[in-house]
Amino acid sequence: MFNLLTLFSRKQGGFLDNVKAADQWLQTLSHEDEYEAQKKIIEGLADFLKSQEIPSKERLKVLMHLDEASQKFQSRLGFAYFHHQSEFKRAEDALWKSMTTVFSQFAHAYQLFIREIVAQRGKTEFSRYLPTITARALRYYGQGIKWGYFHQEPVQPVMWKRLHKYYQMCEDSHFTDTEVGINSKRLSRCDSEYMHILLLDMIKPMTLDPSQLEMVDHWLDHWAQLVELDRDCNPDTHMHCIDLSTGAGPHKLLEEMHSPSLRCWSMADLYLQIRKSRAGLSEGNWSEHVELGEDCVVPECIDLLDYVARYWIRPEAARRLHRAPVEDRMMEMACGVGAIYSCLQSSDKRCGQKIPFEHWAVQDESEGGYGLVEARHTERAQEGKLVLVKPSGHDGQWEIGVVRWKKDGESGLPALGVERLSDDPKQVTLIPAEEIEALPIRSVFLPKLYQRDIDSSLILQTQDYREGRRLDMYYRNNIFCICLTDVIDNGEEWVRTHFNILGNRSDPSKGKFAGRRMQ
Repeated sequence: MFNLLTLFSRKQGGFLDNVKAADQWLQTLSHEDEYEAQKKIIEGLADFLKSQEIPSKERLKVLMHLDEASQKFQSRLGFAYFHHQSEFKRAEDALWKSMTTVFSQFAHAYQLFIREIVAQRGKTEFSRYLPTITARALRYYGQGIKWGYFHQEPVQPVMWKRLHKYYQMCEDSHFTDTEVGINSKRLSRCDSEYMHILLLDMIKPMTLDPSQLEMVDHWLDHWAQLVELDRDCNPDTHMHCIDLSTGAGPHKLLEEMHSPSLRCWSMADLYLQIRKSRAGLSEGNWSEHVELGEDCVVPECIDLLDYVARYWIRPEAARRLHRAPVEDRMMEMACGVGAIYSCLQSSDKRCGQKIPFEHWAVQDESEGGYGLVEARHTERAQEGKLVLVKPSGHDGQWEIGVVRWKKDGESGLPALGVERLSDDPKQVTLIPAEEIEALPIRSVFLPKLYQRDIDSSLILQTQDYREGRRLDMYYRNNIFCICLTDVIDNGEEWVRTHFNILGNRSDPSKGKFAGRRMQ
């Protein structure tokens, strides 16, 4: 463990001339305190960056040698940061600054050589190192971004533009998937380092504590290569995308997105890996899952796997199903949670309440949803809103869905993409099981959709959801004792959640649970 007092000791410097001199200097650091050794490396890097010398093969070798030596200090200081937070107090900020500084300096040092190669059009004596230099630069930018999350610092647009530019350079030079040495023990590729950054940003990283984020980062060292970027975006197979022409991070791929600067990816292989790892942990079999790391402890590790899967694996697989064009069909739509509760009530309980319906023409349809267009502009049906739809003029069954996208159609009138969540939604009443004088909660139960392999779920208003909350659900003359679990999907005013059934009883006075499964 390093001496915390050295975090505030006086500044010392180092000087780098050539590989031999650098090696001799680095050997003197082997007996130093980790923080003090890294501080001297930072000072040496500052001199290196200020130097007016033209980038050369010898200077690149010095930088890479310094990089290799620095990584052992980075590793030890990182371990201390994640495992000894309570001991730091005011020293924590100093260590965080030291780590982010060394990452930034190495990234900028490699950037000097990238710029020289590009400026000389690949005619420098060290041009063959471009894949290695770029991968290492991406790695250090990624580490800096990760540590920025620890202090609630989001990725800035200028950084996204830089990362996109680097990746596009890799594509243009045809070395995105070339394996290179990140250090003497680890190989990687530029596309994996870039994807690593994208995947980490997708999981709302600033909501995790540093040790959790470090664990996910470790997983991505092994898993990022399972996700490949494609130029040809296909909503049938791809879930997410990045636009290389913008200063923005990754986002969901929508059907109307088309641009030569888009790069898209599928999560199929990563999803299988997560399922395999989760099953291994649940069954107590660690033999094939060493990539999860020594700090992976059940059940916290399983919870973290479930957390990242919610952001990496989109639930709305239905939107990727084939859509067939439809002619001369109109749909009635009720929009919003309040309207949905009213529609699903029996007519005698509505007390004459009039529900404002909208009328939409069906443009196309699939098993998973609808493409709709309206004859006038609307403010109610917005992206993320829950809706009920059924054919106009019919007393048939309402279907519940969510608006996934909204845009102006070819005629300038609004068009919607609606994902079908259930063709048989049921309003149910929930009673908090362990809360005194709690009011009944209105909710919508969505039975399992076997044809699309979608499990049963509940929709509640946002304020009524709490993970682990126990409730009695009144459904079909039964009272089911349930426990709310993970969030599947959500909007501004609603949450769709899985739940576990702890049992059920048909006669409240007996209070005996039958343990019956609910479909």
